[in-house]
Amino acid sequence: MLHVMAKQKQRQEKLLNYIRTQDFVVTKGLENIVGCSYPTLCRDLIELEKRNEIIRLHGGIKYAEKNINSPSLQHVACADYYMYQARTMINTEEKRAIGQAASQLLNPSDIIFITHGTTTTQFAQAIDKNQILTIITDGLDIINTLSNHPNLRLYSTGGIMNYSSMQIEHNPFLSCDIQNININKMFMGIGGLSLTHGITFYDFTSFKFIQQILEQVNEIIVLADNTKLEYVSLANFIPIEKISTLITDWNADSAFISEIKARGIECIVAQKSDS
Repeated sequence: MLHVMAKQKQRQEKLLNYIRTQDFVVTKGLENIVGCSYPTLCRDLIELEKRNEIIRLHGGIKYAEKNINSPSLQHVACADYYMYQARTMINTEEKRAIGQAASQLLNPSDIIFITHGTTTTQFAQAIDKNQILTIITDGLDIINTLSNHPNLRLYSTGGIMNYSSMQIEHNPFLSCDIQNININKMFMGIGGLSLTHGITFYDFTSFKFIQQILEQVNEIIVLADNTKLEYVSLANFIPIEKISTLITDWNADSAFISEIKARGIECIVAQKSDS
């Protein structure tokens, strides 16, 4: 028993030392670093999280700095920042391909809404600089990406600038005329997509606002890499039947895609680049 405990301690120390040297660690394959099975790795990560040594985020792990338990506004902001930064490093190739596929759905003079997010940022990067569009967004990341597009009319929603999560958090006390804008397409990044829960997201703030304008949007186009499929995040957002099109990547589960299509939702599977 003492031998097992000593081995566990040694393994956890090795694991923690490795995580400490990285800005963000993807969970997949981490068991090979420390030489254990995946179930054993999961138990070790749970134990390290209980001891506040690490922060577990969607798809990976962040080392917990010494002041991470301080109940301050700075801690909350850092947590948002790390979560956003972590997502930028997960499935980058897949998100880029999804963004390229989404850009093919644009027509000249479209009026579109782009939600904030790491996948939708890849879509914004894929938009041709010569394209004539009207874009409304709640994403600071989207605004930054499109700053050098001369033919765009770019509108932002009103609210609080949250630079940690790169979103504009809607303030209901600020007036907004978005309900008078005829949006024909919404390109949406999400927290998760489940056949039972529909679209879910990480928080309630801006997406509560977006719910208010969904009825006037002609097409809802969801951009979701394979890790978001059959994943349920914090807040229920939109029933799955509301989705017009799902754009995902080549690693997506084929059975899930078949079920999506069976429900009358168009599904585009972005393909891996040859380069």
